[in-house]
Amino acid sequence: MQLAMDPTIAHKVSQSRLAREIAATYVAGEDVGPAIDNAADQVLKGLDVSLHPLGPDPVDLAQARRAMVRLCGVIERLGANPAFDGHAEVSISLAALGLRVNDDLARDHARQVCQVARDNHVAVTVDDEGPDIHDRSHRIVMGLLDEYEDTGIVIQAARHDSLMQVRELAAPGRRIRLCKGSYTGPRSVTLIRPHDVDLRMAACLRALMTGPSTVMLASHDPVFVALGEQLMASLGRQLEFQMLQGIRPLEQRRLVDIGHRVRVYLPYGHDWYRYCTRRIVERPGNIWLFGRSLVERR
Repeated sequence: MQLAMDPTIAHKVSQSRLAREIAATYVAGEDVGPAIDNAADQVLKGLDVSLHPLGPDPVDLAQARRAMVRLCGVIERLGANPAFDGHAEVSISLAALGLRVNDDLARDHARQVCQVARDNHVAVTVDDEGPDIHDRSHRIVMGLLDEYEDTGIVIQAARHDSLMQVRELAAPGRRIRLCKGSYTGPRSVTLIRPHDVDLRMAACLRALMTGPSTVMLASHDPVFVALGEQLMASLGRQLEFQMLQGIRPLEQRRLVDIGHRVRVYLPYGHDWYRYCTRRIVERPGNIWLFGRSLVERR
């Protein structure tokens, strides 16, 4: 990861035509305008959307405030377009709102974002970004839920405490996004063996589907998509499938065509190189997904 993110290497690779063509498959645009156009196209096709701005984490109050203002502007643009009503979400990063500067700063900015989102009928989900800030982020999210009860929260199955989080967070109407986990951490925090992560993912999904929460399954894995469909059929419940832009679009289409709700995660911004690199380095299996999607457009 350190080599891939070397500024010289990053600049040369990100300027290449091939890299930019590949990134265009998985990133909604470098600027807000193209990203919203991309989102509108997805909604027209029957999909819901989750926009996520890409950028370096702020290092001071001014940078954090600018990130918050930009995000609120995106939410207002989504809210102003009737086509997005009930179909749009933003996935927010507390680090991007100033968590690495100050917890109170990130909390205040997150509240402002949630209020603007409520005013504009746009949903918000707070990402779980890494083991180093997980506990601080979790405390802020729990505070947000007291005031903005429809705020989505993420559970990463790979964490040792993921089942405990399911029991702690399950509540009527609460929006919970379940994913395997996009980061690697110390063995004291995360499961390491892929088989163990899969078993935990299945356990968490079953627990969520038998509980009162609104379940959002973020996975491209055919096994877990099939398990989600099976649980919906056997329990008479619904869940929302969530997938990244550019990954298995035909499967997204299939799920929509048979009546399931599918939300596409649309990252956007000039920091696309770091996003794509992190996706591959932190979960090497993603390179197989990316490659397959390029070749098969699946």
